[in-house]
Amino acid sequence: MAEISIVVPVYKVERYLQRCVGSLLSQTFSDIEIILVDDGSPDQCPAMCDQFAEKDSRIRVIHKENGGLSSARNVGIEVAQGKYIGFIDSDDDVADNMYERLYEIIQRENVDFVMSDYIRILNNGEKFLKTLEIPGGRYNRDAIKKEIFPQLIMSENLEYGPLLSVWHCMYRTEFLKKNRLLFDEEVKWSEDNIFSAFAGYYADSFYYLKGEGLYNYYQNEGTITTSYRSGAWEVYCTMNQHLHQFFDNVAEYDFQRQLKLHMIFYACNCLGQIKVSGETFKKQVIMRKNIMNSPRLKDAFQDFVFPKWSWKLKIQILLIKYCKPLLYSWVV
Repeated sequence: MAEISIVVPVYKVERYLQRCVGSLLSQTFSDIEIILVDDGSPDQCPAMCDQFAEKDSRIRVIHKENGGLSSARNVGIEVAQGKYIGFIDSDDDVADNMYERLYEIIQRENVDFVMSDYIRILNNGEKFLKTLEIPGGRYNRDAIKKEIFPQLIMSENLEYGPLLSVWHCMYRTEFLKKNRLLFDEEVKWSEDNIFSAFAGYYADSFYYLKGEGLYNYYQNEGTITTSYRSGAWEVYCTMNQHLHQFFDNVAEYDFQRQLKLHMIFYACNCLGQIKVSGETFKKQVIMRKNIMNSPRLKDAFQDFVFPKWSWKLKIQILLIKYCKPLLYSWVV
């Protein structure tokens, strides 16, 4: 039984899969199992996965019908045999010592999960370290409540909190299973947001390896992070609803303001996506109006007190609040 299970969902990434798997096979920590979950990929990925498995016994391949990223990760969690679990996106890769470093820390500090920084790699090859606006080191339960809870779902500046992406983290398998932590299969995109919020709430401790960019996050063409997504607003409303269902019933902290900020953030996100949708200007105005008139968004603006935002952002949010799609289309 391997110490670490690394779950890799695979779908339409034949251009990048060799790079990803190669970086995992090159790990300085070798006691790993690599779980390639072929999520019904229609290209050469299924055959490539099988070929990788034939060459290295540490690779396990699961072939399944397409169900989305959350579904693929959940299958990986279900079959994982390691004491620890990591999640890697198949269009990225990692530093050779990533899992050695994460393993050292999680063993030494005895925490529920460990998180590193990452390297952002643009299409032109430019690289830069992405670090979080929290101190590095160990966070116990009291520190999590004090430092993380106030920005667990969304921060006041309308940005994600420090716990967002799962791919630069490693979790205790026991921690995930004890708290029944799985990815929400009704949330097709930004599923890390809801998973990490729950993980952060349940955690008794975690460790942040600040300044160590161990994961390489690429700006790959044609992936879901660089494309217009039809139906995204409905997905984000579902995510907000599921966050409400959980956080409305917790007693340790009042997350209601963050849930409002969360809904407003995704309204801005989807309204921005419409610009690159390829639709006519008239259709874009109608699409924006539908979002601005959404009951869930109107609920978010109910009794909402504006933080100290820039005047430009305030104007943008006010146009959304008072449903001015035509003016928004010209101004923003």
